[in-house]
Amino acid sequence: MATYSADEVSMYGYNVRSYKRKRIRRTLPTRLLAAMLGLTLGAILSLIVTNDFKKIKPEVTVETGSFINRADFFSGELNKATVLTDLSKINMDVPGTYQIAISLYGRKVNSILQVRDTTPPTGKPVPQSVFVNKAPDPNDTVKDLFDASGTVYVEYAGTPDLSVAGDTEVPVKLTDAYGNSSIVKVPFNIYTDTTPPFIDGAVNLTIIQDDPLTLMKNLKVTDDYTENPEVTVDASGLDSSKPGTYQIVYYATDEIGNRSAVPISVTVVKRPDNYYYPEDVYKLAQPIYDKIIDRDDYTDVEIAMRIFKWCDDNITYVKTSNKSHWTGAAVQGFNTLHGDCYNTYACAKALLDIAGIENKYVYGQKKYWHCWNLVKLNGQWYNCDATKTRAHRTYWFMRCDYEMDPKFPIKTLGLPDRATKSVQKKLDFTNLTMKQ
Repeated sequence: MATYSADEVSMYGYNVRSYKRKRIRRTLPTRLLAAMLGLTLGAILSLIVTNDFKKIKPEVTVETGSFINRADFFSGELNKATVLTDLSKINMDVPGTYQIAISLYGRKVNSILQVRDTTPPTGKPVPQSVFVNKAPDPNDTVKDLFDASGTVYVEYAGTPDLSVAGDTEVPVKLTDAYGNSSIVKVPFNIYTDTTPPFIDGAVNLTIIQDDPLTLMKNLKVTDDYTENPEVTVDASGLDSSKPGTYQIVYYATDEIGNRSAVPISVTVVKRPDNYYYPEDVYKLAQPIYDKIIDRDDYTDVEIAMRIFKWCDDNITYVKTSNKSHWTGAAVQGFNTLHGDCYNTYACAKALLDIAGIENKYVYGQKKYWHCWNLVKLNGQWYNCDATKTRAHRTYWFMRCDYEMDPKFPIKTLGLPDRATKSVQKKLDFTNLTMKQ
């Protein structure tokens, strides 16, 4: 049974029912109001939370090379959210897709970060002056290339029309590794070629009677328009079976039709008694060369030193030889292992020729006559003498003119300039090497 306070009884008397009804009528609106207020506040809070989650962007796309920070993932301020992913560890210089974890109100959600390269490469035109229908490498038509991807492919935007002389602009397409492209317009000055090819190495020749003539051996033909001009030789008047002097003409023609002509004379001399085809001499010398040069890592100096040592060690000096041609002298030296300075010179020449080392004949004379080899080593010409003489009982190698025997001053004409600085202290004749 409900009890009431003295104040309640004194206020309403002893009519308890009336008091109870009045009390209920007084508290019911308050309760309803509180309930409605609670529902309203809950709805407001729910709306705030929902709107906050909507501020999280589901996907963010940025350009490569740019800077990404926390704010990029929200639409407006969202201080309550925490970006869980360490953004500093993402390489923004390389395109890619990354999942970014974000925490809000204790709930974890993800946003997608797209790092994209959408910026085309750039470059500056390099003006060109070219012949008609001669398109240069497109890579030569632009400079200062730049792209965030680090890679730029350069090509013509279609086939350039260079068929007419004059000034024009040629579009060159720049494309990066991600397919972004741009066009650079390159100024072209197109002109017609009027310069004939240049013929180099066409020198007067001397051959032995009935020898085959190699006319193109040292010939070099260049042209500013045609990469490989057509080269022909008019040798219709040459008769290599008869001693005499003949004229032949070299012709070179480019694609445009420009033509140059260079005449030379060919002297055919009577065949010496002791003449052999050089190819036969090299076949005779090859086994000796293979024995001397037993490795592939020798320098030219080391190869030449071994050649002269072999000649000095193996060819015994005799006072007479047939000096009408070096090939016969070399055959005599290789077959008999006897000979004078001319035989020794000829054997060394054959071995040097096999090695591909340039060498020339040189002789000196005062009271007596003597010959030896002039050899190009380390870019300079040196005197090399494998014949034992009174001045030296072993071979001389890489000597300057002033280091040679004064009894035999050089008389040979037309020799190239020789080295003037001695290298003798650098030569190791025991190990057959040269100090650097």
